[in-house]
Amino acid sequence: MTENREVTDMDKARWVCEQLRSLPSAPAEPKEGRICSRLAELAGILQDVEDRQVARFVYDKGLSDLLRVFDGHLNDPHVDKSDILLVLKVFALYRYGEGINRIPLVARLPEYRDGYLWSVVLEVLARHREHALAVIDALREPLPEGSAAVAYLDLCNHYCREGNLEVHPFDNTAGRRRLKVWLSDPGSADTAISATAALPFLRAQGRDALFSLAFDHLDPSVRMEAAWACARLGNASGLKMLQEMCRDPNHSMRAQEYLEELGRGDMVPPEAREPDFAATAEMCRWLAHPMEFGKPPARIELHDTRQLFWPPTDDRRQVWLLKYTYDEPDQKESGLGMVGSVTFALFGEATADLSAEDAYGLHCAWELQCREDPRAPRKRTAAAGRRILAKYNNGF
Repeated sequence: MTENREVTDMDKARWVCEQLRSLPSAPAEPKEGRICSRLAELAGILQDVEDRQVARFVYDKGLSDLLRVFDGHLNDPHVDKSDILLVLKVFALYRYGEGINRIPLVARLPEYRDGYLWSVVLEVLARHREHALAVIDALREPLPEGSAAVAYLDLCNHYCREGNLEVHPFDNTAGRRRLKVWLSDPGSADTAISATAALPFLRAQGRDALFSLAFDHLDPSVRMEAAWACARLGNASGLKMLQEMCRDPNHSMRAQEYLEELGRGDMVPPEAREPDFAATAEMCRWLAHPMEFGKPPARIELHDTRQLFWPPTDDRRQVWLLKYTYDEPDQKESGLGMVGSVTFALFGEATADLSAEDAYGLHCAWELQCREDPRAPRKRTAAAGRRILAKYNNGF
């Protein structure tokens, strides 16, 4: 790894496999209360392999040692639990059956069931039908607990949706009881959405009571999922509810996607496809992402729209600025977000009091920096971005 030449992906793979062979099965002593995990470091490199030939080499020469070390670490109380789940993700990425067989075992261990990486592990597993269906069957009874249970539910929903699972694992007394608990919790919308997504794949007995909980949920995203589930079962009221939600910019994008999925894109109202409304809806969806504000804004309005030659994409396009406001006691903020190129809001920079020209200038400078474009200014400022825009847009 330190030779005086370019290091290739195959070089890295050989090095990782050599390191895995030399790792003892038992973990190292903990330092400062946390294991210094060489295992996680090596697994982290393996998850970034993209070349098929390199991946084949890793599969043949490294994964048996990774499994050996994994097994030795699994029950050690000092091992960081997320390291174990990361290795499970690697096994899923490589479709390594012996490693994938450990997923049901780990999912049922109390110390691992609330790991935050379960959703990632099972999302990767979902790409590989044969292995995914085997894990689904292995976890049917008893159902897993904690975060592992919700990730498992999402995996089951996915395969039911694709028509590859005849009997939903939650379509029984224990499963319905679990769904009821999740739907009755007003503080966990994401889990309630997952529970609602299972409803079309349950037998009719007792399903109406679960639908009532979903439609009565405080979070509109859960109610929209209930509308989709209802429509999936052929209920016209679900379609009408989705159509109405298309008119709300906070939920329009998802509602439109559901109608398209159901083969009823014709029901999307024309006003929801109008460019200014569509840009507003796109900004709402971006702001509501868990990595941003996590929910739609209290208010949003069109601040400016115009056609510009946009240097980051080297073309002429329509761009929009949307003014958003959050005014809850623990979340007070307003600013300008841009749609039309990269949908984004430069928190703390594109403030609500900026002129449209300054906001476009900031976004132009930011995008050029992200693209490592030679025209990008050294320091991102509105003035620097405006000067660049002015070179391409007379009178900007």
